[in-house]
Amino acid sequence: MAAPAPFKIDIPQATLDAIAAKVRAYEWHEMPEIADGGDRWAYGTDMQYMRELCDYWLKSYDWRKAEANLNRFPQFKADVVHDGQSHEIHFIHVKGSGANPQTLLLTHGWPGSVFEFFDVIEPLAHPEKFGGNAEDGMNLVVPSLPGYGFSGKPKKPIGPKGTAALWDKLMRETLGYKEYIAQGGDWGAVVTGNIGHLHSLKKGGGCKAVHLNMWGIRPAVMPETDAEKQWAAGAAMTFELEGAYLRLQMTKPQTLSYGMMDSPVGAAAWIVEKFNGWSDRRGPDGKEHIENAFTKDQLLTSVMIYLVTKTFNTATWFYRGLFEEGGNGMAPGEKIEVPVGVANFPKEFLTFPPRTMVEKACNVVHWTDFDHGGHFAALETGKVFADDVRAFAKAVK
Repeated sequence: MAAPAPFKIDIPQATLDAIAAKVRAYEWHEMPEIADGGDRWAYGTDMQYMRELCDYWLKSYDWRKAEANLNRFPQFKADVVHDGQSHEIHFIHVKGSGANPQTLLLTHGWPGSVFEFFDVIEPLAHPEKFGGNAEDGMNLVVPSLPGYGFSGKPKKPIGPKGTAALWDKLMRETLGYKEYIAQGGDWGAVVTGNIGHLHSLKKGGGCKAVHLNMWGIRPAVMPETDAEKQWAAGAAMTFELEGAYLRLQMTKPQTLSYGMMDSPVGAAAWIVEKFNGWSDRRGPDGKEHIENAFTKDQLLTSVMIYLVTKTFNTATWFYRGLFEEGGNGMAPGEKIEVPVGVANFPKEFLTFPPRTMVEKACNVVHWTDFDHGGHFAALETGKVFADDVRAFAKAVK
């Protein structure tokens, strides 16, 4: 097996110029009138905000500055084989402080990227730089999902089960880690749940514990208590209101790609709407605004990673991959046996069920309820997220 090859992001200027030209040439259209004080995102992405964001994109946003930030941690690419197909996987790899650091695998989701974790990498790897103890430092491995960002594009859809197998091979065979803790939200939570379930130390893999900030793979059990039934009803309503994107990307992702691959503004609107709807937008004054959760630079860097790598299409294939793998449920009687940590953020749109229900699927040893934060927990809360992951890692050491 070939050793991982060092990698550096260096996007051709012609690619950046082509994106800017399409943003500049975008022909704006109509949006329904919104009454004063009404929700300007009620019909989808607010056009007033998109115009503001695109103006900033053209006049103030600096990809080269973002690129330098993305290059500040060691990055690599490695070929990992699953089911007869070789996948080129991009990942960040940072060695932690201390004499014997634990190893942490961090997995992002859609419409995110490894960029979500950039504010927590240093605090987790080198806590002594932030007033902590060097012995709590961890080795960090932060891969881009197959078909996302700087990873290679698969020949056909791959889902979270296949990715869980890839990640276990990456950790054990490519990088030589005999054991590790896995963490994730969004798709990362589903991948991480599958790692803990299918690739634990007891089952011949390397996973010794998992930390989740979203409800991932599900148990084959029905809600029983009133609280569990109330959660299930709320979750069903949320899926009706928010699930159209998922149904489309799970069934006909290729059709969506023709518009999104050609339109930077279209792709940005599709992605930014999720950053708005799934995050904790509450400000100190009690009013909600997307920039209470993210800066314009953070939003545009998140979007640009999809654009400069031309991966909007293959990223959405991941939803079809879940469908072809048979979904995200466990068989009756199965559960994640490794220790599980739960970070329960209040504005996560796919909320955790009551702990009683989670414990039917997971060996929960750590549970934290937070006052602030949403779906993109690491990017939104930074130190709060890092502190909880570190506390869990210490508990399972």
